[in-house]
Amino acid sequence: MTKKLISEIEQLKRDLAFKREELQAMYMEHKGLSKKIDALEKENHSLKQQIKQLEEEAQEMLLYP
Repeated sequence: MTKKLISEIEQLKRDLAFKREELQAMYMEHKGLSKKIDALEKENHSLKQQIKQLEEEAQEMLLYP
């Protein structure tokens, strides 16, 4: 009985260590994806501003041919 409990405890320790490694990998992936999202949001904002500016310039060009 004692050997069985010790064996189960050792298996649980291995499982816990594996889960910790999985969690760490998921955290790093999440962190990387968050950085990508932030960069894409900034780029999106910049592109929207450029589009707005180009639209304004196009309107001005139509007003003064």
